Amino acid sequence: MDVALLKSWDFGAWQASEGHGWQLPYRLDHLESQGLRLRWTDALYRPRWQGSTAARAIQRLEGMAAPFAQAAVLARTIADAPITLAMFESEANVVAMARSTWPGKRASVLAVVACWLAEILVSCSPTRRAAYRWAYRSVDRVFYFSENQRMVLAERLVVDERRLRYVPFGIDEEAFRPSGEGDGDYLLVVGRDRGRDWPTLFAALEGMDMPVKLCCRLSDLKGCAVPAGVEMMGYVDRSMYRELLGRARVVAIATRPLAYPSGQSVLLEAMAMGRTVVVTTTPALQGYIDDGVSALAVPPGDPAAIRERILEAAGDDRLRRRLGAGGRAAVEERFNAGAMWGAVAGDLLELCGRGTGSG
Repeated sequence: MDVALLKSWDFGAWQASEGHGWQLPYRLDHLESQGLRLRWTDALYRPRWQGSTAARAIQRLEGMAAPFAQAAVLARTIADAPITLAMFESEANVVAMARSTWPGKRASVLAVVACWLAEILVSCSPTRRAAYRWAYRSVDRVFYFSENQRMVLAERLVVDERRLRYVPFGIDEEAFRPSGEGDGDYLLVVGRDRGRDWPTLFAALEGMDMPVKLCCRLSDLKGCAVPAGVEMMGYVDRSMYRELLGRARVVAIATRPLAYPSGQSVLLEAMAMGRTVVVTTTPALQGYIDDGVSALAVPPGDPAAIRERILEAAGDDRLRRRLGAGGRAAVEERFNAGAMWGAVAGDLLELCGRGTGSG
């Protein structure tokens, strides 16, 4: 069964850089093992398009509204495929609006894998929220990655909760596995989104007698006082990230309570590699943390608790071994890409089998 896939990055470049032409980002290739044939385009990332005058004009328009060029290029595929799947919410907007504008009779399914949608709906203007509400009346399924988002999505979108489906996030447990090199001597901190709580973390690290390696975009730290002794690595590539993660003595993740699970990928990838993680137990992350079994939990905004648990873990070899084994087991049992996409595929196939559409 064909699936028109709307996505926001260059699959061809990713496959070439990783050296695994059969794998896709987020291991979306697992969907194909479930009988779904993914159809996408990388045309918008190629030099012929990127260097054109039209591309520059369209990119400006997309910046003011929503991405639409990819949907236009894939219009025939979207029209013919029984399923359209958007990764993530921004990629779905134009198709959802078109379906809401011209509802007609639809036999196809429109599904969205949402990442930041709940947070957007909480923080955006009433006008923008109303636009989402209108567009999403044509969306058949919204997949989301933390249980706390259900009420937000149901209330802010005003949709039937049966259209909402929680799926535990899963990472590539094959790429992220214990390195076997043993523990290094450093604390690793990795941040990739705006949900990180840098002031709290830096307060915890102040004066700590332990090497710290920090991987993030330097622009994310604007206005923050970085403690002395923190090695600024910048934004490292995936290979270097895996290497640093595999030898870290402890991994620390401090986040602010938001509607989406900030820190989720780093948490699960560190667990998959058998690392000890000290992590803020926000409402969005609670379902991923088994305190004392797979990670060490700390309350939000508490630098003293972060510091205490980092030092506790750093000085206790048996604790780190136990947490490492518990974290790896949790990923193998539940938080892996195969389980995640298996659940998504099953839901999509069921929707198509029932002939379900928004109608």
